[in-house]
Amino acid sequence: MQLTSPAFKANARIALADKQLQRAMGNVRGGFIDKRAKAAAALPEFEALRDAAKAIKDHTLAHLDLYLDAWEKKVLAAGGHVHWCESAEDARQAVLAICRTAGAKTVTKGKSMITEEIGLNDFLDGHGIVPVETDLGEYIIQLRGEHPSHIIAPAVHVNKDQVEADFRRVHTHLPDSRDLTEPTSLLNEARQVLRQKFLEADVGITGANFLIAETGASVIVTNEGNGDLTQTLPKVHVVVASIDKIVPMMNDAAQILRVLARSATGQDMSVYTTFSTGPRRVDDPDGPEEYHVVLLDNGRSSMLGTEFQDMLRCIRCGACMNHCPVYHAVGGHAYGWVYPGPMGAVLTPSLIGVDKGGHLPNASTFCGRCESVCPMRIPLPKMMRAWREREFERGLNPATQRYGLKAWAWLARRPALYRYLLGVGVMGLKALSFGKGRFRALPFAGGWTKWRDLPAPEGMSFQPPMTARDAILGRIRTALPGDAAARAKAAAGRLDAAPRGVIPARGQLPAGERVDLFCRMAEGFAASVERVKTAGDVPAAVSAFLRARNLPAAVRMGNDPRLAAMGWASQKALQVKSGPSDGTDEVSVAHAFAAIAETGTLALVSGPDNPTTLNFLPENAIVVVDVRDVAGDLETVLDRVRKTYGGGVLPRTLNLVTGPSRSGDIEQTIILGAHGPRALYIIVVE
Repeated sequence: MQLTSPAFKANARIALADKQLQRAMGNVRGGFIDKRAKAAAALPEFEALRDAAKAIKDHTLAHLDLYLDAWEKKVLAAGGHVHWCESAEDARQAVLAICRTAGAKTVTKGKSMITEEIGLNDFLDGHGIVPVETDLGEYIIQLRGEHPSHIIAPAVHVNKDQVEADFRRVHTHLPDSRDLTEPTSLLNEARQVLRQKFLEADVGITGANFLIAETGASVIVTNEGNGDLTQTLPKVHVVVASIDKIVPMMNDAAQILRVLARSATGQDMSVYTTFSTGPRRVDDPDGPEEYHVVLLDNGRSSMLGTEFQDMLRCIRCGACMNHCPVYHAVGGHAYGWVYPGPMGAVLTPSLIGVDKGGHLPNASTFCGRCESVCPMRIPLPKMMRAWREREFERGLNPATQRYGLKAWAWLARRPALYRYLLGVGVMGLKALSFGKGRFRALPFAGGWTKWRDLPAPEGMSFQPPMTARDAILGRIRTALPGDAAARAKAAAGRLDAAPRGVIPARGQLPAGERVDLFCRMAEGFAASVERVKTAGDVPAAVSAFLRARNLPAAVRMGNDPRLAAMGWASQKALQVKSGPSDGTDEVSVAHAFAAIAETGTLALVSGPDNPTTLNFLPENAIVVVDVRDVAGDLETVLDRVRKTYGGGVLPRTLNLVTGPSRSGDIEQTIILGAHGPRALYIIVVE
């Protein structure tokens, strides 16, 4: 994207004069703030969970090299590939190489701020590969040729009339007479248009909310289901993630998940939380054939050991900007780069330099609201003050040093040219020494040769053999204090122990009350729940569901023996198809691996028994769960996963589903049925 951060003041003046933008920002001032406050107040352990989440990330950053190494080993063991990238250019080239190897013409994309950071869309488009954003908000702004103005609600600045105009301008294959006056009709049109894109894409690209060292999994958190379709349907799945996304254990991710959704959208749990580990297995009927992780540094390792290290705890919830009076006034585009709001005021100068992002730390009233609501307790005002001090000091260093560093930085972003010129320089210096092995004098090196001889290079640079992996891990290890052996022992101990952390009391109930809570919570998230006495009652309940909604008497399910034994032949009119969904099914039936009472969440695992496509492609999803599989909390379910699959091992996909798919990207109006199922019907077998 075009960098306009240096023009923040001019951008802000334009934003303040934009009446439509000011009306849109009024929605932000109410909706996000009220929802977060309500969600936090409803969980007595919320503040303790904030402390736990902070401690997890602090521990992780102090042992970052060790957890990255452990995670990489797990990814490779699962059949995946890891591409270590020092810069945005390295990451772009890595993604391009993967796409070209796959022969990709079109790629679908889940919402990812990292791909915004590296400018991936324009880059792919410039190389003949069409990127299609599939998150509704991202799709809207892609049609408008804009960039996100909010990290979780990218089109928060756009109203429904503008969306209608854009859809009519672009979707010219649809009838002119169609009604697009309401957010629901706009969502339905986007669902229709993008569904074919999902089915036809050659490569799917997602970001990651977490990378799990314990298992090698990448985790995405969405409400629409577009991320899951993006990473399940194409033959190649590419994850683009930064090094700070790593956490040691699945349990650590569970702790942070409890504060993530509440801080972002006011939900107890986002609709879809998906753990993905490697490509499809031998017996998987769906899923990608290749799995790649493009792992990006792009300046983050240089933040370790500095006053800005705490920024690496950020989980991109958007709470800081939701509560920021400056963001409320000017919106996201005024900040001029990828990350707006208080987190952008700290992160932008950290990643692109204070010379380009120096105005942003000054865009603060220092009211402290950002720090007070940050789930990771990041001291944002303190770091903005530090950047102000650095901006003041930046002109004190000599001009030769400033220009020399700029020249080096320019070359460092062009590794091929850097290596070539380095090689030429080494050979030139070696020749100029005339075999003496030293220099008594050398231009620009007088500070050294005035007092001692300068050794001539004896061979080629050490730089060519050093990989991006070596360079990134080397910087991390240099920045981290403490004894290496002690750090290794601490990291290994955490991976072995799998600590549970803070467990909310809400789900810690006797079995019967736990099931009651699960049903109430699931219904609270717009799922329909029916309880039946025996497994043999399930087919009749399914038939009744279809009749009540005037749906065809046909369902698709996998090869789960529990489902097969339920006596479907008793429903004479019901057609039962088996296997993964091809996108034409109205209704799917799956059996849950487990359920979580605390949040009303279903846990489903990939494989021939319950193909992952059944969870996302059909219009209606029916899920059967046994009462004995209803757990109080996510950590208990993760323990069951470990016992079932072995420690440190996951099925290709673990889906956590909380209600039907939804979106609030058009004027913050919540609408069910984004890209995943429009309806979720849960049958609880007593």
